[in-house]
Amino acid sequence: MRKRASLLALALIACSGAAREPHTYAAEAARASLTGAWDASLSLTRPYPLGMSSPSARRICGTIGFVADHRRTGSDQADAASLGVYDLDLSRLGLNWLADSPFPSALATAPLDSAASLYRPDPITIVLNPGSSERIVLLGSHDLVGIEGNWVAQSARGTASGSFSLRPHDAARRSC
Repeated sequence: MRKRASLLALALIACSGAAREPHTYAAEAARASLTGAWDASLSLTRPYPLGMSSPSARRICGTIGFVADHRRTGSDQADAASLGVYDLDLSRLGLNWLADSPFPSALATAPLDSAASLYRPDPITIVLNPGSSERIVLLGSHDLVGIEGNWVAQSARGTASGSFSLRPHDAARRSC
């Protein structure tokens, strides 16, 4: 009788679903994290209307790297932030014409509690050159494959726009 009770208890524990819960949270956390290197592709749809010359490219590729911003504190923070740097030749798209940013910085934000399921993309906002007078704002959705969306840049020359995609960095895969 004791053996049957032990087997029944073991079966109830195994079938309770408790082991599945950490796996689901781990999958969501891994998907929501931007920490690491990303292969980036930006395509130009509409160049600045007041540009001095035509952009030399319609598509550029490069890398963006992010780390978590652990300096942000307080419960009133609405977004989780990641700090980053990028290696993208924005001048080929006719962007970054002022070069007033001391280094190519990036700031990414995503909702802290999006109540997202594994099947719905999370919204992401990435700002290239956040302290510059020519910021480039990337608005996209983060899913299991990567991040895709549209970007817009505003300056004294007007508004330029296009699309972008980010994929986790893979040294074996060519991004462009």
